[in-house]
Amino acid sequence: MEIVIDLDKIKDATKKEWLINSLKLMHIGFDTQEKRQTIEEYNEDLELGDAEIKRGEFLTVDQLRAKADKW
Repeated sequence: MEIVIDLDKIKDATKKEWLINSLKLMHIGFDTQEKRQTIEEYNEDLELGDAEIKRGEFLTVDQLRAKADKW
């Protein structure tokens, strides 16, 4: 799964840094370049995301909070 982030919309530098560090810590791929996604790419991302969930590759809100408390 890949997330596209428009960093220009985040004005607070500390929030930008927190977001990038959080994504890196959770090993979530992201792309900061703005580009349009095709319908095929979108559908593929959805299918990949569904497959990750079926394999149990996700964090619950409680698990994420516990990880965030350690930061």
